[in-house]
Amino acid sequence: MEVKETAACGISLREFAIEFDMDEIVAIFRILSYAQDGVGSYDEDFLEDLKSQMAYIIGPSLEEEPPEEIEEGTIHWEDTGTSYNLTFNEPEGGRLLQILKAVEHPGEGFDKETNQKLLDQMMEIAPMVTNR
Repeated sequence: MEVKETAACGISLREFAIEFDMDEIVAIFRILSYAQDGVGSYDEDFLEDLKSQMAYIIGPSLEEEPPEEIEEGTIHWEDTGTSYNLTFNEPEGGRLLQILKAVEHPGEGFDKETNQKLLDQMMEIAPMVTNR
């Protein structure tokens, strides 16, 4: 897993991508599912590493309250053939962090619509993730 900045110069919002391999896509699916309804299990070390990398790469803006209105349709999954990338802008990074933190209290305090969108997209690009 690697969190990286993909665009910053000359744009109004910084953009990022998190690159996941096959095993990691299963791990993030379990985290997002657990955050949604508290069912199943997840890798706590993986979750902590992801949150740490996000904080290091994206920075303190993650701790700000994400705006209510965020450009629709920008956070998305992509299958590159060698990895699965989750691409998002800076405010969406804040929402993603809220989802990751919601694992401590499943179903509370995060954007359930965004979480469900990510889960649905994962099922489209990597349907085998629920079989693991």
